[in-house]
Amino acid sequence: MQNDLNAGQASVSIELKNVSKHYGQTLVLQPFSLTMEPGCRTVLLGPSGCGKTTLLRMIAGLETPDPGSEIWIGGKNVTDVPAEKRQIGFMFQAYALFPNMTVAENVAYGLTVRRADAGEIKKTVARMLELVNLEPYADRPVQALSGGQRQRVALARALAIRPRVLLLDEPLTALDALLRHKVREELAVILKRLGITAVIVTHDQDEAMVLGDRIVVMQGGVVHQADTPQNVWDNPATDFVAGFVGNSNKLKGTLAGGMLEIDGGRIALGSLSPTSRERLAGLGSAAVRAFVRPEAAEVLPREAAAGRDDSVLKVPVIVRDFHFMGSFVSISVELKSHAKLIKVHMSEVPAGLAAGAEAVMTIPGENLMVFEDASR
Repeated sequence: MQNDLNAGQASVSIELKNVSKHYGQTLVLQPFSLTMEPGCRTVLLGPSGCGKTTLLRMIAGLETPDPGSEIWIGGKNVTDVPAEKRQIGFMFQAYALFPNMTVAENVAYGLTVRRADAGEIKKTVARMLELVNLEPYADRPVQALSGGQRQRVALARALAIRPRVLLLDEPLTALDALLRHKVREELAVILKRLGITAVIVTHDQDEAMVLGDRIVVMQGGVVHQADTPQNVWDNPATDFVAGFVGNSNKLKGTLAGGMLEIDGGRIALGSLSPTSRERLAGLGSAAVRAFVRPEAAEVLPREAAAGRDDSVLKVPVIVRDFHFMGSFVSISVELKSHAKLIKVHMSEVPAGLAAGAEAVMTIPGENLMVFEDASR
């Protein structure tokens, strides 16, 4: 199917050079440069208002970047090229299907507007419906389809024009949670099968991990990290990435004399991961932020925690609640150093742990992601 769909068309790169965007006096995207390799699926990940959709629309030609910005597609500068001449397929968040048309008519729309040959349109529509497993639905009105089926119609329509680049803006947001999980797997398989260069906007971390070869983490108009999913997870470049990816808990403390004091616990700098040690190297004393993912810590009765060695941070807490989540138990604890709730995920509740009891949250030093806190 890949060769059939993209016959004569190789995947292309996208290069963003010193790209930025102002709306009036407001800077919504700070200058940055990024290269997206041919055939790569790049996910723009971040909270609402971080600038990811603005960036996507600039690649599409639907927004104009600031003077001095350059957008290159397939080795050509398209900064001043109109959207309709960039050979880009755009799948909108709300799908934007035509309710008065059938599935096949929606898929054919872009080709019809371009006045393609009727025979070619028919063959292309058939190939697209086969690709998204909707052949039996060709003559149905789109209003009669489920949310997941509409999503696949929108994808087929975007691909029918044989774009050089495919842009998807929050493609799964309109689906309920159960369907979203299923459809994201289907979408990942289709995109990989096609080998098309794709840029996908999402605020959902799981979607980013499934759909992306590379993830660009954004916040407040700033690109914090552009890397593989594994590196974004294992080696966050900034404290924002560490806190955002993996829904990490945030702790605070100080570094002095090679020891970290974090929310009532102590651990030696040498017990941290090499990455955290490198970030703190050369600092005699400093305020720090430490991040730990819920599954990277444990909550234990005080007597059980006492046996842990000095390479483990032991933070005094008060147990507040338990929530059975199927494959794990989510334990809510409150830091004794200040009234802040922390989530810890464990396979089961340790014996002797009860709501209201004083306990200890234990965190192996290698599981802590520690950064200097420049704000203090």
